[in-house]
Amino acid sequence: ASPGNIGVRAGSCVAPLHHPARIAEEWAVIDNLAGGRAGLAIASGWQPDDFVLRPENTPPANRQAMLDTIATLRRLWRGEAVEFPTADGTPFAVVTQPRPVSKELPIWITTAGNPETWREAGRLGAHVLTHLLGQSLAEVGEKVAIYRAALAEAGHDPQVFKVTLMLHSFLAGDRETAREIAREPM
Repeated sequence: ASPGNIGVRAGSCVAPLHHPARIAEEWAVIDNLAGGRAGLAIASGWQPDDFVLRPENTPPANRQAMLDTIATLRRLWRGEAVEFPTADGTPFAVVTQPRPVSKELPIWITTAGNPETWREAGRLGAHVLTHLLGQSLAEVGEKVAIYRAALAEAGHDPQVFKVTLMLHSFLAGDRETAREIAREPM
């Protein structure tokens, strides 16, 4: 039987809050269950209180932590041994288990307004996940141009990479009720 055409993706894993080996192993399980169709959107996070899980990555350190985690995840996904410090600081090489079905982990970088994040996604050869909260469709179009130029500059084929647009939705009996209920959370 065919595994199908539907991908299974997170939108989004706030990578600076988690250990990269944990992310790699959990998503390898999903990749196995999905027949090699897992993909992962990675976000840097923004709410300082969330970083009680990993205070060393509190903003502004979250951006670099996200980029470092993406590089580490890609290595772990390919089966490379990656050294992490043990409790006493001694490096210990880890090869994550289970092994994923897919050879490479498709990565999306979640971004909203920062053009530099779009540029970085292009340099890294990552897809982009974005939304329309705080930016217009025209502004997204400008950022897509920045992203595609960065992909090409880094030697990536822009036609291979996707920009995925999240559209938040909420259902209610009528439009006004939906807007009133969703206004505060959004």
